[in-house]
Amino acid sequence: MPFSQYFATAVLNWFKDTAFPTDLATIFISIHSGDPGVAGTSNDITNSVRGTANRVSVAASALGTVGAAGGGGFQISNTGTVQITASASNGSPVTATHFGIWDAITGGNFLASGSLNTSVSIVSGDTVQFNAGAMAIKVV
Repeated sequence: MPFSQYFATAVLNWFKDTAFPTDLATIFISIHSGDPGVAGTSNDITNSVRGTANRVSVAASALGTVGAAGGGGFQISNTGTVQITASASNGSPVTATHFGIWDAITGGNFLASGSLNTSVSIVSGDTVQFNAGAMAIKVV
């Protein structure tokens, strides 16, 4: 999962004795039809899927403890199911291939992104579901 320019800058500034951003009580998930890019704004289809630009909230406490990741490094992942209901009135399917992680429901700072193992075709009324462990944040 690539980290954003914002997050990389925060880490590097922290090494230089700058205060790290406040820890998060909640993270917010956006849906994308392609790579979100370093700013998280590319290919954003959250509004098309949800009928609102508001991202889906996930309590930071719903992320597991840091553990060893397959292939090296360390990771955390969601411990429960995360569901995103498609409530927009799109008659044609919208294909999701990536997700983004933010620190705010709208606006805010883009933190990281990940690609879906399989793209998902979404129409109004569908529910996009990330099962426990499906959204892993890995640091190598």
